Order: sequence, then C-alpha cells, then structure tokens
Amino acid sequence: MGLGDIRYEDIIAATEEFRDLGRDSFLERYHFGRATSYEMVLDGLRYDSKAIVGVAHGYATGDFLSSRDFSGGAATVARRLRELGFVVETGETPRDRMALLERLLHLKVSRGPGNPAPSRHQPLSLLWAISREADERPRMIPWSQFRDEVGPLLIEFGLPNAKATPEYPFWHLRGSGLWEVQGVPTEPAKKMPKVSSLDAHNPLAGFTEEAAGLLRDPVTRLDAMATICETYLEDVDRQALFERIGMAGYTTAGSLWSPSEHEGSGAGLDEYGRATGPAPRRDTTRSLIVRDEALARKVKELESDRCQICGTVLRYLNRPYSQAAHIRGLGRPHHGPDELQNLLCLCANCHVLFDGLEIYVDSDGLVRGTRGGSESRPLRRDPRHPVDEAHLGYHRSLCTINARKPAVV
Repeated sequence: MGLGDIRYEDIIAATEEFRDLGRDSFLERYHFGRATSYEMVLDGLRYDSKAIVGVAHGYATGDFLSSRDFSGGAATVARRLRELGFVVETGETPRDRMALLERLLHLKVSRGPGNPAPSRHQPLSLLWAISREADERPRMIPWSQFRDEVGPLLIEFGLPNAKATPEYPFWHLRGSGLWEVQGVPTEPAKKMPKVSSLDAHNPLAGFTEEAAGLLRDPVTRLDAMATICETYLEDVDRQALFERIGMAGYTTAGSLWSPSEHEGSGAGLDEYGRATGPAPRRDTTRSLIVRDEALARKVKELESDRCQICGTVLRYLNRPYSQAAHIRGLGRPHHGPDELQNLLCLCANCHVLFDGLEIYVDSDGLVRGTRGGSESRPLRRDPRHPVDEAHLGYHRSLCTINARKPAVV
C-alpha cells in the first residue's frame, strides 16, 4: 500500500463525497473513526485526514483503504496531504514546531558598526520566503529571482543607510538550520561564494523540506511571522511590509473589502459634481466560500442577537439584526474552520473593528483595543456557546504583528 498514487484531484473527490454524505455517514460507510489528532482543513471545513486519504486512494487505484491499513499512522497521512498542498492541523504543539520558533528567535544576524540594532536582511528574507509558502509556491528559489525580489525589499524596509546585499541572507541563512542552498560548486563549510559565482551558477535556496512542511500549517506560519516581527522588525510598518510581499491577508482577520481607487465612481458628473446618469455596471467572477448558514443562525440564537462585545441589539426592518463573525477567518491565509467554536455574535460596528484588528479578546476574556486607551470589557458568553481559546489566540497573534505599542497581551 503506497500513498504516492494519490493525486490532488482524488483528495478533492473524497472531500466532495464527505460533504455530500455528511461526516458521520461518510465515516460509517468506509469504517473510520473520528480523527483524534490530525485534521485536514480546506476552505474553512475540517476533514478526518485518514478517512479522506483512504477514500482518495480508492478513487486513485480502486483499492479503498480502511483505518487498519495505515501502518505509518496519522503522521504519514498528514505528510502526504501536505505534499499535495493541503493544510493539516493538529491540536498538539509538537517539538519540531517549537524548535522552528526557537531557531527563528536566535538568528545569527549581524550588527553594523555603531548601530546596536540587528540587521534586517535575514528576517526580511525569511518573511518573503514564508509568503511563498503561504501561496504554495515552490520552496526552492533561484538566486536570480531571490536577488531581484529580495534586494529591493532590503532597501525599502532594511535599516537606514544599510546596503542591499541579498547574497548575504541567501547564503548565511544556512546557519539557522532552516535554510539550504543547492547548486554551489563548493563545500558548504567554505566561505560564501562571490556574487559573480552566484550569477554564473544561479543556485537554488529555500527552506528545508522539514521547515517548509511546518510552515504550511497556518497556525505555525503565523507564530513564525510573529516571532520574526517582534524580535527583529519592531519599528517596521508591518502592514506596508505585508502588502509589499503579497501577505495583505494578514492585515485583517476576515475579508474586509474596500473599493479600488481605480474603479469608476459612477456615471458622468455635471459642472456641480452631481451624477448625470445611473451608476455603471461591470461583470465580475468571484469564488466564494460556502458558509454553514445553520451555524450562523445558531450563534445568533444562542446570544439572542446581542453583540458579545458591546451588548447592543440592533433592529433592522423591525427585526433583531446581528452578524456571525469568524474569529479565525475562513479561506486563505487563515484557513479557519466553519464551526460554532470559531464564531462570535457581533453588531456590524464591532464586527468591522474585530476583523480590522482594532479590538481583540485577551487571555482573561476581556475585550481590549489594540491601540490602547479604550476601557476593557468582558466578552459576553452564553454557557451553551463554546468558544475555542486557540482561535482567540490566533486572532491575538494577528493583532500583535499589526499593532503598534502597547503590545497585545
């Protein structure tokens, strides 16, 4: 029995059957129990990883696997799913994840003469590489691409008056134990190749397979970003940095949308600036995550349409109005689950502030402002409405890497 026969489309076919049958019926049909550790997360939904892989193997080969056929255990299943580009999560905090964060915390960064601040070359390069993992792009990058993309980044966000020398992080990140370089005609123990040699041979560099596998997990990835930002990039405009490297999704907890400045503002205007006709229309194509509306109704019912943050009960068309807000956003890059434990009942105002990382829930259950100055208040919770502290912790981490001081606690 080999899992190498399973393709991406086989996993998708298995998830479609999972949704059609429902979790319990799917597991019963193929003789699987519920996952106790590893779960696959796709478009905000959670799947039992072994069951999905066992059924996907059937789609690929005609041989449907049962739970007893996985001699390598759930970790082997998770490894294959990650190889295919899927997100797999576990409730545990494995030692290898802690080791990754520890290595990031102790990068061998240089300090310039007369400047006690650590160089930003390695941290910025790592964030750039993490953005590639978030987009599921190849982990190994040719020198020419690294030079052309990271070089300008070092000028824009590096220390004042620091030279842009992308060759240094490209080579010296090997000292972190998280990075490798391939294709340089010299022994790894020897000194760094000259730029002319890098240009001539165009070697590859990137995270090791182990580090890349860990960073495919959204929670580990966010922890890694927070470690880098808080340790080395305290004075950097992180929102500008995230937008610059294609990680704007980390500047919000949800899917806040603002009209583009380049979109038409309406029909033509007369001499007084008033519209002279109806607003124009344009065709668009969008891919939307399908939310479980029953869950949204459930959280509103449990909380009686009262905002869990400010206590307001809005009325619209003579009816109570509230919004079901995901604590950890659905879809990329957060890949939060669509479950009751990941939902809050909020008014429209608090929903915008929560998604915009202006407010958060601290470890004591108090709602605070990320910019300070606002009075804290307890998050209202109905005893029948469970909230997963891990999701609140994820949201706090997002606030931490986006907020200015005082830091989120």
